[in-house]
Amino acid sequence: MKRSGMLVAVLLGLAALAGCSAQQQAAMRGELTRRDIYLNLMTPEQAAKFRLLESQETDEEHLVLYCQEVGVYQKWRGVPPEAQQVIRRGRLAEGLSADEVQMAWGKAAKAEDVTSAAERQAGHQKTLWSFDYVGERDGVAAYDRQVCFLDDKLLWFKDFRDQPSPWKWKWFGRK
Repeated sequence: MKRSGMLVAVLLGLAALAGCSAQQQAAMRGELTRRDIYLNLMTPEQAAKFRLLESQETDEEHLVLYCQEVGVYQKWRGVPPEAQQVIRRGRLAEGLSADEVQMAWGKAAKAEDVTSAAERQAGHQKTLWSFDYVGERDGVAAYDRQVCFLDDKLLWFKDFRDQPSPWKWKWFGRK
């Protein structure tokens, strides 16, 4: 009896999913939708216009045309399928481009050039992006996530959200 009840619940869940769009199904799985990715790439002005079009119940075709007009559609379509899978999960992998990182994590709160003199002399550039500002104490800012690019390719990334960070909680009053 218990087993048939579970089967009915699973079938009802599948039926509910069948009525959802691919975008809604992705959101239910905790994945980024194409809409999320497009918005992560847009300027604030472009995102505001996109949201206005949505609020006016603009059809999907016109929303895609707008994304093509501002160039975010083409950027997403140009990402290799294996990288698209990583980005849809909101994850990163070494070697991603700056646009691909922005698709997954959004715009950085802070970007700074951290190229050493030796790297610069060798013709390289290193950039550090910081996301999710936590707070500041004694003039030192803290962020929950950081990425570092070498010549516009992701060199390393750190996501402190999943790790306890006693110094940060002590500094910023979190427990």
